[in-house]
Amino acid sequence: MREIFLRGANPRVEDLQALYTDSPFSMAKAYPEVPPPDDSLSPMILAARWAAHDLYAEDMPGIAADLLEKGLDSPALKRVAAEMHLDSSEAAQPQVGRMFRELGILHRLGEDEAKLVVSRQVAREVIAGYRNAWSAASHLEIVVWSWVSPNPELGKIFSINDELQWEARYRRSLSDLRCALIAAFVRVAMMTIGDVDVVMPPKAEELD
Repeated sequence: MREIFLRGANPRVEDLQALYTDSPFSMAKAYPEVPPPDDSLSPMILAARWAAHDLYAEDMPGIAADLLEKGLDSPALKRVAAEMHLDSSEAAQPQVGRMFRELGILHRLGEDEAKLVVSRQVAREVIAGYRNAWSAASHLEIVVWSWVSPNPELGKIFSINDELQWEARYRRSLSDLRCALIAAFVRVAMMTIGDVDVVMPPKAEELD
């Protein structure tokens, strides 16, 4: 395994909580074959997170405002940004769905497909150094997939994350677990996910 993952790891000193809060670092040079993550404000990534229930209704006005500030524009985007009472994802779905359609996301992702898109994005963020690997593993296992593995690649991440909670005498060393976790994230970051259409969203000047 590549020694880059061992930086800061001391198997004799265990502070498991710190593993989830340590600052991430980039491994992009070690794995140049892994594509960089999409922009966190990519409409496709946001639409996937919404369909995967990784975003909530109360998140959407702020996100819509960020998209407007970035230069995107549409009537529904403005309405969502101005909305003060989005407190239910079910109630917000018509407005939010219209917003994504106007931003070029014409194919509504199914929930499982959306979760795979989110998982691949998270994995690429880990390799790029944007996310702590252990925190990302917990987020995928608990928040995105509710402990149910959809495929062997993600199942490996979940099992490694679970193994971390075993008694020290029964589990692998922290450095071995870290190496295995990163290797699993690399595989997830390289996943092919059906035919996910990415349409470039309109800029404000294109709607004038």
